[in-house]
Amino acid sequence: MDDETRYRDEYSSGDMRPLRKLQPVRPQQSYGYDQQNYSQQSYGQNEPEPLYDYAQAVKTKKKKKKDSVGRRLRALFPERGDGFLESLRKIVFLGALVAIVVCGYLVADYYLALWKANRENKAISDIYITESEEAPWEEPPPPEVDDTMELLPSAKELLEINPETVGYMIIPSKSGGDPIVSLPVVQARDNDKYLTRSFYGGESISGALFLDWRCRYDKVLDGRRYIDNSANQVVYGHNMNDGSMFGILRNYRNDAEFYGEHPLIQFNSNYAEYTYKIFSFFIVDAADESDTKYECWNTIDFNGATDFYNFVNEAKKRSLRLNDVDLQYGDKLLTLSTCNTIFGKTGRGRLIIMARMVRTYEDPYEGTENSRANPNIKWPNLCYEYGGYQRYNPDAEFVPYGPAENEEQ
Repeated sequence: MDDETRYRDEYSSGDMRPLRKLQPVRPQQSYGYDQQNYSQQSYGQNEPEPLYDYAQAVKTKKKKKKDSVGRRLRALFPERGDGFLESLRKIVFLGALVAIVVCGYLVADYYLALWKANRENKAISDIYITESEEAPWEEPPPPEVDDTMELLPSAKELLEINPETVGYMIIPSKSGGDPIVSLPVVQARDNDKYLTRSFYGGESISGALFLDWRCRYDKVLDGRRYIDNSANQVVYGHNMNDGSMFGILRNYRNDAEFYGEHPLIQFNSNYAEYTYKIFSFFIVDAADESDTKYECWNTIDFNGATDFYNFVNEAKKRSLRLNDVDLQYGDKLLTLSTCNTIFGKTGRGRLIIMARMVRTYEDPYEGTENSRANPNIKWPNLCYEYGGYQRYNPDAEFVPYGPAENEEQ
């Protein structure tokens, strides 16, 4: 075996440099033999074996591709040479990544908008400070209002911000805690403007509390009220997930103790302070065309006592809880309306809170202390289609408001 073969057997690594063959060196002096008789032929015949360089082999390193951030990002996309399944996997991954980013943006934008709206509402609440807020809710009852009316000082500041302000609403806590609602109420020429517009006028997902455009609430000109107030003031507000606007009202349905702690609503106009006591809260179907249809928001005035008692007794039949608040023809009503998710994503559910104005020198809490569950609720028919709701029994015992016979008064 020659030296080259032996070397390759012992050092067979692919990273070794190839052997470098050395050329033989002719002797420059005789070293004991006759240089003249040294022929080319004899030199060729007696040519020494080739010599090889057995210096230690040096391993060479393979060049690695630079692993940069850009290359890693490019690897997330389908590349030439990827198989079908690998390309499909990358496409599905990128689609899921885009969906996560978009959903994250929408959620963040939603809660950022809520935060901005709540900050604005807190600033408005700080502006609206009246002496009546400092006094206990039991005293004194709202005074009778004559035709001569003067603008409340706190209302002046709100009107400077938004000239469409018609009042301010507060739902206090009986125990003395912070009110669950403390917001201004506006009124436009239609009921669409403030669905997506804040009290300050900017775009807002939470909108503003607004009075139905058909209602009349202390319309004053030159210091005198020139037209009677509507018999039923209807105020709308969004059901926000964080409980802002009218979102907190869902607790009247979900919490049996909530009504006892929050039975009153103070709805001041720009000229006077009024307190209402809640007598009914219930669920309706906004698109109901069956025999359970009850569009209470479309009743602004009444055609006599019979019409009035039919209206409030229908609310009592539907109320989730009963109480001892009495009603008389001529009582001014307040109706709060907000969306409810009882019918899922249909958008047809409405939660209605109905109250009547506290009469002069009346105890505001009278009749609200002993509420109880209604054993025979009149639900909209859509509730029975969804299942789980006990059907209304029209023959069950029912104590109506008003006299035994609803005579015109």
